[in-house]
Amino acid sequence: MGLTIMIKDGIDFHNVVEMTETEKGWRMWRIPSGVAGRMDEGASETACRSTGVELRFKMKGDAVVIKLCVEENMQAQTAAVFYGAFQGGWRNSTRAIHTHETAITIERPQNLDFLLRITEERGLGFNPEVVRILLPGGSCRYLGIEGEVEAPGSEDYPEKTYLAYGSSITHGSLGLSAACTYPFQIAQQFGCDCINLGFPGNAHAEKPLAEYIAGRMDWDFASVEIGINMLSAFSEKDFEKRAREFLSVLKEDGRLVFVSNIFGYYREDRRKADKFREIVKACAEDGMIFTDGPELLDDPALVSQDLAHPSMRGIYRIGERWYEIMEKHMKNSLIASRKKEGGTK
Repeated sequence: MGLTIMIKDGIDFHNVVEMTETEKGWRMWRIPSGVAGRMDEGASETACRSTGVELRFKMKGDAVVIKLCVEENMQAQTAAVFYGAFQGGWRNSTRAIHTHETAITIERPQNLDFLLRITEERGLGFNPEVVRILLPGGSCRYLGIEGEVEAPGSEDYPEKTYLAYGSSITHGSLGLSAACTYPFQIAQQFGCDCINLGFPGNAHAEKPLAEYIAGRMDWDFASVEIGINMLSAFSEKDFEKRAREFLSVLKEDGRLVFVSNIFGYYREDRRKADKFREIVKACAEDGMIFTDGPELLDDPALVSQDLAHPSMRGIYRIGERWYEIMEKHMKNSLIASRKKEGGTK
């Protein structure tokens, strides 16, 4: 399936569906502003977080300069640089982005012949000629580019795409890098692309967002992490209504959706958290692949000091365990599909 494409200045703005010009640069939206406007308060701001946003391009020269900044209420943040599926080397792995205009220089990768050969041998999906600037999870603004680039084509990308929806845990809080989120890690293991719709603090399972996700034709399978952002503000009854409506919309779509609830959680309202877990499990039955959050992470040594967010090691644990479950079910789904078509080759 083709990706939703947002191209400007020869750059493919991955995980961006809308851009609005402001006095401080281009604001990037991960979902349409009209959809965000039908969601709960705070959704519009969260929709413009740079979670999962990548600036992708192929270089025509030896170097280019990208101009970015982060919003004034945020500290300097770090972008990661990849060449296809390969993390940038020692001098090309990260770039700091400040609240003022920040010019970051990206150089053509060395050892490109080797990277191309390994990509083909291992079926890595991304052409290593594609520069990928993985923006941090804060709100970044795009200011411009110096140098000649061109947007990659569909042949430069993996064939499959994974979409992830959830809270700040999906967004990647405490992952310390955009490449350390569990959706990014899962996508790397599958060799597929990734759309991250993590909504830190605002994953409220709004029906308009579910309808938007179901209407997108650029993802092949998805995951939904739901519950933790709704513990304090929603009753069990209201939470059940939201969860049932959200998941019902995705069930009707028919694509593979993997669902989980609240991961390892050690605050005082653990009893309510357990109730929310039961609700999500019941709503995900018949048509979805459910995994209880504690099956993915239930180790107090792998949470952070706030007792809710996984540590970086905890994030990796979630990614590893969920990937194993996804791979098993996707293989079974493929086998069933082939048998239905009358063959097993």
